[in-house]
Amino acid sequence: MLTTYKSARNGMLEIRDKFEKNCWINITAPSKEEIQEVSQLYNIPIEFLEDPLDLEESARIQYDEDTNCTLIINDFPIIDVNNQQFVSYITIPIGIILGKDYIVTVCNQSTSPLENLIKKNVNTTMKNRFALEVLLSIATQYIEKLKLLNKQRLKIESHLRDSLTNKQLYDLMDIEKSLVYFLTSLRANADVVTKIFRYNSVKLYEDDKDLLEDVRIEINQGIETTELYTRILDSITGSYSSLISNELNNTMKTLTIFTVFLTLPTLVFSFFGMNVVLPIADKDPISWIITLIIALILVIWIGLTLWRKKIF
Repeated sequence: MLTTYKSARNGMLEIRDKFEKNCWINITAPSKEEIQEVSQLYNIPIEFLEDPLDLEESARIQYDEDTNCTLIINDFPIIDVNNQQFVSYITIPIGIILGKDYIVTVCNQSTSPLENLIKKNVNTTMKNRFALEVLLSIATQYIEKLKLLNKQRLKIESHLRDSLTNKQLYDLMDIEKSLVYFLTSLRANADVVTKIFRYNSVKLYEDDKDLLEDVRIEINQGIETTELYTRILDSITGSYSSLISNELNNTMKTLTIFTVFLTLPTLVFSFFGMNVVLPIADKDPISWIITLIIALILVIWIGLTLWRKKIF
C-alpha cells in the first residue's frame, strides 16, 4: 500500500492523490510492481526499497551518489503474532529514504511510530528533521514496550511466590527473548544515530542536532533499561532454579529416609522367615514380639544416627 502525505498550512498532514514536491510517501507491504513503480518514478535505487522489507535486515545508514538518496534503516518493536499465549515482542526494520524533494518510509507492515507521527504536527518540507522525528518515535516505542514487559514480569513474579508452574517459566522465557531482541536492535540503532552525526549527506541544523541528541538519549536509556531488566530476569530465573533444585533435593532425601526405615524391618522379618534353624523357637508365642523389638531397635538406632548427623 502506498500513501502520500504533505504538510498543510495548519501544520497537519493531508493525503495527496499524486506525487508533489516535499511530500512524504509511506509504503507498507508493497508488491513487486509497486516497488518498481516507485523506484522508477522517484529515481530511488530499488535495493533501498527492498532491503527494509527483509525482516532480517540490520540497522544501518547508506548513501547512493548516483541518485543522491540516503537510506536509514532502524529496527522497531512489534508484538510477536506467533505467540498466542503471551504478549511478547520482536523487532523488524523500517527504512527511511531521504531524497531531494521527498521522504519515503518503507516497512513490511503498518507501524505505530509512523501512525503517531500522522497525528502530530510535522513538516514534510524539512526532510531531515522529519526523519529524526521518526527515529525519536521509534526510540520512544522501546521505552513504552519495556514498561509493559516489566509490568508482566512483576505480575509473574508475584504469582511465583505462591506456586511455580511451567507456564510461568515459559512466560519468563518469552520476556527474556523480547529483551534480547530489544537490546540487539537498540545497540544497532545507537550505531546508526552516531553515524548520522558525522554523515555528510544528512545536513543538520542546530535544532536538528538537539533533536538527534534527544534520540540518542532515548536509545541509551532504552539500552540501560533493557540491560537492567535482563539482569533482574537472570537473577530471578537463577534464584528459582536454585529453589527448584533445593526442593527436589529435599524430596529425594525424604524418600530415601522413608526407604531406609521401611527396608530395615523387611530385612529382619526376611531373616527370621528363612527355613533354617534360628535362635528363637518357632513355636514360642513371644517370638514374633522379639522380632518386632529387634526391628524397632534397628529403626531407632538408624534414626538417632541420622538425627545426630542432622540429615533430618
